[in-house]
Formats: sequence, C-alpha cells, structure tokens
Amino acid sequence: MSHYLAFFGGLVGLVFFADQFVKGSSAIAKIYKIPPVIIGVVLLGFGTSLPESLVSITAARTGDLDIGVGNIIGSNVANLGLVMACAVTFTKILIPRSVVSKEGLLTLGSSVALTLVLVNESISRIEGFSLLIGGAFVLLYILRNNPPNGTATSEKSDYQVSAEMFRVVSGLAGTVIGAFFTVRGAAGLAESWGITGGFVGFLLIAMGTSLPELVTTISCARRGETDLIIGNLFGSNIFNCLLVGGLMGIAGPGQISDPSLTGKGLFFMLLITITLLALTANKKPIGRSGGALLFILYLLAATFLGINSSI
Repeated sequence: MSHYLAFFGGLVGLVFFADQFVKGSSAIAKIYKIPPVIIGVVLLGFGTSLPESLVSITAARTGDLDIGVGNIIGSNVANLGLVMACAVTFTKILIPRSVVSKEGLLTLGSSVALTLVLVNESISRIEGFSLLIGGAFVLLYILRNNPPNGTATSEKSDYQVSAEMFRVVSGLAGTVIGAFFTVRGAAGLAESWGITGGFVGFLLIAMGTSLPELVTTISCARRGETDLIIGNLFGSNIFNCLLVGGLMGIAGPGQISDPSLTGKGLFFMLLITITLLALTANKKPIGRSGGALLFILYLLAATFLGINSSI
C-alpha cells in the first residue's frame, strides 16, 4: 500500500506543482512581452518537461536508470502520439513550413542524438555532457532567432510580478518533492508487480508526467492557439532528449538493463516523430485522421514494450 501512496501521491503533486510552475512562467513571459514561439518552445516546453526532468534525474541518482530512460522515451512518444491526437480532436493543426524546417528538424535531430547515445544500452557522463551542450546550443539558437519585444507591460504591478515569481519558485519546489516520491513508489510497484522499471517509466510515469503537456495543449487547442501547441510539444521533446537526457547521464551514468527501451522504445520514438513531420508534407492541417494514426502508433509502442515487460 505504501508504494501506491508514494507513487500516486507523488504523481498528483508532480502534476499540480508543475502546472503552477508553467502558469507562473507563462504569466511572467507575457508581462515581459516575450514572443509566442519562446513561450511555446522554451517556457512551456521546458516547464512541461520539468516533471520528466526531475523524475529522470532522481531515478538516475538512486540507481533506477531504467525508470529514468523509460520516462524520457515514453514521454516523447506520448507527447507526439497521445497529446497530439487529443489536440486535433478540438481543432485542425497546421504546422508552418518554417516551424517544420526549424523546430521540427531540431526535434528529430534531438531524438536521433538520444538514440545514438542509448542504443548501446548505456549512458556515460561524457555522453550526458554532450547532450547537455547540444541542448544549450539549441536553446541559444531559438533565443537568438526570437528576441524579446521589450520591457514589462505597464499595466502589471510589481505585486503581480512578485506573486507569479512566488508561484514559479513554489511550483519548482513542489515538483522536486513530487518527483522523489513518484520514483520511489514506481520502483516499489515494479518490484511488487514483477515488471521492469523501464516499462513502468515508459507507460505509467510518462503518462503522468505528460499530463502538463496534455492539459496545456487541450487548453491551447480550445482557444485556437495552435502555434503554442506545436511549440510546446516540439520544445518538450527537444528538452527531454538533450537537457533531461544529459542531466540524467551526468547524475547517474550506467547500464540500461531493459533492452526493450533501447530497441523498441527508441524505434517508436523515432517513428512517431518522423510520422508527424511526414503528415505536414502536403502542407495541409493535421486533422482527426492524422491524429488517429499517431494514437495508433502510441498504442502499438505501449503494447510491444508491455509484451516483454516481465522481469
């Protein structure tokens, strides 16, 4: 029972406090007139990746590397499969060619970089630093191509800015605590259920840590803010692969004991990324049929990894 309480209690806290972090960050960004692409790719992308980051780092530091790797791969597959499928049920999404040629290719490149690191079923501290450096360059590239528009808006008081800053700090602290209990509970559940930690990370934790992306994406879809949707999902996957993967490698390098993650898991991560980019080839919006295809790929990934999940 304690494993269940730790896992589900930690997951609820993780999602709630990460949501507060995202809302506070987004509010501050709008106060300071930061461009929508920066809000989507950097702030929402990083903010909604915060649960994945803290879970994977905590897992690596405590010797549960499979949980961390499964969480990253599972979150990336869920973002472009499950979350995107939900978004296109509310509105068709047209991904501009400029976004595909920049953020889209950066997402694919980040996925390939993570695959090259993990395909040998291990991650070293040097490889972690390499991913982290790559993430820093990508972040600088995005920021340099989308500079802020100016200073803070006059209608926002110092009190409002301070309140949002408090929301950001408290959200970050709560997410750290939630991540710790989520990983501890997940490790206990994997052992008691007789399944691999990698599958728990890929399915249960990844689905939970993808809830911020899902909530943010559905909210944007209902308001027709498709630019933020694409920026959020592409940005989240880029951060997951490079920054989260890099920090995980630095915090806890070692061997990955679940070969399904470095085989089927990485395959489906690349496949679903390429499929999404291919859906933009005809320059038409992605509708429910495209969303159904992405959702089927997500289900296939979960099924194939589940088949070999027994310890």
